Amino acid sequence: MKETVALDKAQARMRLPEAMTDARAATYDLIQSRSMIVWGEHCSECAAPTCYTACSFYTPRPDGHCRRFAHGIETIETGAVHNTPLTRIAFRRWGKLEGRGPVGRVEKAEAAHLEQAQQPALGLGLAFLARREARARTAKHRSFAQSLPGEFDAFLIEGAALSAKAIPFTLTLVPVDKTNPALFQCQFTLGSDWTRVSIPGADIARTIDLGQDYLVQIEPMGETEGLEVLFGLCDFVSWAKTVETESAPKLSAPAAKAKVVVWDLDHTIWDGVLVEDGPEGVVVKPGIRDVILGLDARGILQSVASKNNHDEAIAALAHHGLLEFMLAPQISWGPKSLALARIAETLNLGLDTFVFLDDQPFERGEVGEAHPYVTVLAETEALTLLDRPQFDVPVTPESKGRRALYAVEAQRALAAESAAGDMDQFLRNCDLVLTVSALSPEDAERVYELSQRTNQLNIAATRYSRDDVAAMLSDENGGEAWTLRCADRFGDYGLIGFAYGTPKTGHIRDFFMSCRVQRKRVEAAFFAWLAARYHVAGAEALSITYQKAARNGPARDLFLGLGFTLEAADDSRGQLRKSLPADFDGSDIVRIHVLPVEPMPVRTTEAV
Repeated sequence: MKETVALDKAQARMRLPEAMTDARAATYDLIQSRSMIVWGEHCSECAAPTCYTACSFYTPRPDGHCRRFAHGIETIETGAVHNTPLTRIAFRRWGKLEGRGPVGRVEKAEAAHLEQAQQPALGLGLAFLARREARARTAKHRSFAQSLPGEFDAFLIEGAALSAKAIPFTLTLVPVDKTNPALFQCQFTLGSDWTRVSIPGADIARTIDLGQDYLVQIEPMGETEGLEVLFGLCDFVSWAKTVETESAPKLSAPAAKAKVVVWDLDHTIWDGVLVEDGPEGVVVKPGIRDVILGLDARGILQSVASKNNHDEAIAALAHHGLLEFMLAPQISWGPKSLALARIAETLNLGLDTFVFLDDQPFERGEVGEAHPYVTVLAETEALTLLDRPQFDVPVTPESKGRRALYAVEAQRALAAESAAGDMDQFLRNCDLVLTVSALSPEDAERVYELSQRTNQLNIAATRYSRDDVAAMLSDENGGEAWTLRCADRFGDYGLIGFAYGTPKTGHIRDFFMSCRVQRKRVEAAFFAWLAARYHVAGAEALSITYQKAARNGPARDLFLGLGFTLEAADDSRGQLRKSLPADFDGSDIVRIHVLPVEPMPVRTTEAV
């Protein structure tokens, strides 16, 4: 429920991606009952009403109160049948969501009915009436709470960032009684994908009496101006009794294989304190340099999250020959959880693939609370990294050059930002070349590694063993295995993709590709070439099996974007098909080079 409403525009409609719609529906199925916190727009620096005349950010709403969000709290209509609220908020500086408890437990169907009943009041110019009505209703809800403290299983937050890939937030519960020092606070992150965060109710109840008056606040960390977020359900919930314990929403778990190590500096990479000893006074700890070099050889990216003076820290890393290994270093006096979120956004990698090392228990705890899917280690574990299963990945020519590839990608991103919005023309100017060649013994190890590391663009969620790859070198059933390499005027991407299929039937048994070349028309060029080859061989259509996994939704979307049709067998599996002959938009943007292979037998038509 909302205490204030949209101020500048009528109720908006939005078509959500299928994955987001499914996630919201899943939330509704998982809960049995929920609270109905009345959320309003508030200010982290508020001293109303005196600040209305003193604050340069004061902007009046129609009801006279300060506008903390650019458009108020917008109700978004999606046309979906499931009954969870959807709200869009464009934050202004110091803006935060705030509600008040105690609140009672309401069956989810009744909650949906109450929220629908509120909608007629949420029109332009009726902010004050909606506020008064919402407050009257919340008084009724609070009457339940006195007899139901601790009855909720969790506090659930779901949403997605519209204006950035990852936005860190704090959730705070604090007693209204200012003499009560109790406080519960944790951090969470909303990314571009729909995210569901569950905080156990028992954890909150250990410090906050949920039967007494308290405030609950959701506030973005760091600079808030211009951040735009979709929020779904943000309430206490009780899980449906038919749901098994393991089916309840959980925070993401760390990935099996790590892709990024983020280092603290003082007393972690080096002995000494930089602000006291200076760049030349700190000494790299014994064995740390070997670990950094070993991780780099395996293709593990590395960065820094340090509370230090930026220029001094950069100078110290350069002095000790370590700066070149650290991508997108974040050196400031802000929260380290925010630093990790920025590194993840820059590298376009999930935080579940991150490992963070720090000598301070507070910093480890802060990152662990904000990003429970990050592997957090003490500095004493640094020398064990190369022996950990998360880092058990092969050393290949591509892995040794991965850091350089990401450094070049930063140059590409900078050039793309100045391309005046014409992405296709920018890609043409990049002079992209895709080299397709038959799988060779020399590439077998890289294909194995790529299958282990690729998540988002892995259509069948494949994890090959080395023996699986070796078997494809001598396929006796008419199959073809292809490797894909890509380069442009900025540099070489290396071996970035793999496909395995049967030309005569048109069935692609497998396809996976590095996200480094996603949205660069590489996939269009490859499938245009493959479609022509398979059509000549006699195939009537291209087909591939989609196997749903936790993170491979982008692979399905890639094929749908190429014009394939999904024929779903169930929620987790289906066939993607496209009739031949076929065209692929943008396939001419990327030049394709095919290494010499045996020609395909040409389709023939028998005389009748």
